[in-house]
Amino acid sequence: MEKLIVKNFGPIKEAEIDLTKYVVFIGDTSTGKSVLAKLITIFRDGIFKFSSNSSEKEENLIFENELRRYNIDYDRNKTEMYYYVNNELAFSFKKNKISFKLDNLKSDFSKYVEDMIENIASKSFSMNMLDFDKDDFTKFLLRDISQKTSSIYVPAERILYSMIGNSINGLWSNNISISNCYKEFAANYEVARRDFNKITFKDFDINYVYEDGFDKIKINDNKINLSQASSGIQSLLPLLIVLEKELKNEKFKYDKTILIEEPELNLFPVKQKRLIEHIISKISKLDDKLIITTHSPYILSVLDTLILAMNTINEKPKFKKRIEKIVSENKWIDYNDISVYEVKNDGTVNSIKNEEFKSIDANAIDSVSDIISNEFDKLTDLRYEQ
Repeated sequence: MEKLIVKNFGPIKEAEIDLTKYVVFIGDTSTGKSVLAKLITIFRDGIFKFSSNSSEKEENLIFENELRRYNIDYDRNKTEMYYYVNNELAFSFKKNKISFKLDNLKSDFSKYVEDMIENIASKSFSMNMLDFDKDDFTKFLLRDISQKTSSIYVPAERILYSMIGNSINGLWSNNISISNCYKEFAANYEVARRDFNKITFKDFDINYVYEDGFDKIKINDNKINLSQASSGIQSLLPLLIVLEKELKNEKFKYDKTILIEEPELNLFPVKQKRLIEHIISKISKLDDKLIITTHSPYILSVLDTLILAMNTINEKPKFKKRIEKIVSENKWIDYNDISVYEVKNDGTVNSIKNEEFKSIDANAIDSVSDIISNEFDKLTDLRYEQ
């Protein structure tokens, strides 16, 4: 079991989050959805950044740097945080001090490093590169480790990168005052669009081309710059391209957490459905993990349908072929693999999973409909009152 407990941090008064393969936060603006999502990635990444040899001062410096990386800055005098892995306490934060608790968390990572060293050495041997500077090799290795273990953050502000196009490099070369997490996404996007300089996303009828330093999309045999496309495509394309890069098959890729803020941004509900199904289909068979923050009840409705598909196959396996015609198998979600939370204005966080029916609570998905319906009924009564 993996779990995060947070008390008195920014807008969050109290939260206890079960960290399954998929974690979804829904709620009003400024309630703390992104804060919780970013904290999860910080603690997961921290497993690879802390060391049993780290001093208390070094541990706290690493944690502070991670908070700054994600542009998180709140008074922490009364804050408590606890991160559990396999039912054992891995990190704790209390009285303004973070402490790394569990050394054996590094066992899987150690094997990964050994495999990667062997892979690099083999390549060096095959290329007759037997002599190399040890320090240079170590720096390369550490840089590679950092890149492969860090969570991938897809910000709500991703539309900015579509708008500025070939000026992305200026975000870090000109010392622009923005948080590192935004610069890191820009760097990921820059690499991804060069790796996939021509790609078709059939689910969205998008033909993408990167040429002459510009992002372009093909519509009805006509190419236009991405910066001239609709806001929906501008927010969608950077997400799709970065996701494609991060999930491509790499023999020595360590499993990552992918945090996507507001996947529904500027998208019509049908496109929201296609996007969630596209993301799940990419991740479902991998060990990578997904965190989503959203304002959209449509996102939860889509996820609930994918859960229902798995529930139905578990209860009635004879209907598998009929279920696959409705929802393909690569989109099914096991109820136990997803956690869904409503982050409220009072600083509390509640699970909105319905244990009895193994679904997402329909009332929490779209409670605003009840308000609108109630107002509509009252106005209709007044309109026809004699």
